[in-house]
Parts: sequence; C-alpha cells; structure tokens
Amino acid sequence: MFKSNILVFLLPVLALLFSSCSLETDNDAGDLEGMWHLVRIEESVTNTHIDVSNEVIFWSFQAKLLQMEDKTGQINSYLYRFRIDNDQLRLSSPYLFDRENGDHPLTAYEATLGRYGIKSLTPTFRIERVDRRKLVINDGTVRLYFDKF
Repeated sequence: MFKSNILVFLLPVLALLFSSCSLETDNDAGDLEGMWHLVRIEESVTNTHIDVSNEVIFWSFQAKLLQMEDKTGQINSYLYRFRIDNDQLRLSSPYLFDRENGDHPLTAYEATLGRYGIKSLTPTFRIERVDRRKLVINDGTVRLYFDKF
C-alpha cells in the first residue's frame, strides 16, 4: 500500500521534470539545422539570377537563432530569431551581430541585408525544398538557393 502511494506521487513528478527539460532543449531548426551556403539569388521583380556560389555567404540555423554571415568579414553579420510553421520560415527580432561592442537591434532595413537575399526587415519565406543537401526558400520577391555545408 505504501509503495503504491509513493508511485502515484513520484510518477507524475518525474513526468513533469522530464517534460520541462525537453521543452528547454528542443531544437526548433529541424531539417534546417546547421550551416547553409547561399549559392543563388533569383529576384522575381527584375527577373535576375545572381550566382553567389563563389562567395562565402552563409546562413546558420541553431535552436531558435539564425546567423547570417559573410565569412570574408567585409559586410555586416546579422542575427534573427526564427520560427517554422508548416512550410513557412518567419524571421523576427533582427540584430546587427557585433560581439565586440554588443549586438544592436535593427529598427530599419539595412541595404547589406540584400547580400543575404533579405529584401525586408522581417521576411517570411515559404520553404520550397529542404533535404540533406539543398534548401530553397521564397518570399514572393526573391528565391534563395542553398547548399548544405
């Protein structure tokens, strides 16, 4: 009788402990997890195709954060929070990535975001393709092609 009372109390407590731990460590990136090399930008408005495969422009997804970085260090890097709902990738809370002086929240669009294929401050992309090697996203004005790095 005493053992069954302990189990009735202990099992729900253990379940709560394990579920709270998994909520904090869940990785929202899913199939997008990791580093993606931007290789092509297609702009539908101007019908232009820009090959950037020889450049070192990367999007890196980890947990709930996205870092956009030009590995040459010649253009600004950015951080975004992101959320994936169905096949929608929503970017929010943009920051200028500056570890030495502190990251700065962006309140207005910066032209250097265009080098990463970003055409508005907080875009929403439709995920057209994602697998172990390729990613294609589209916000209606621009389609971005990535290779897994």
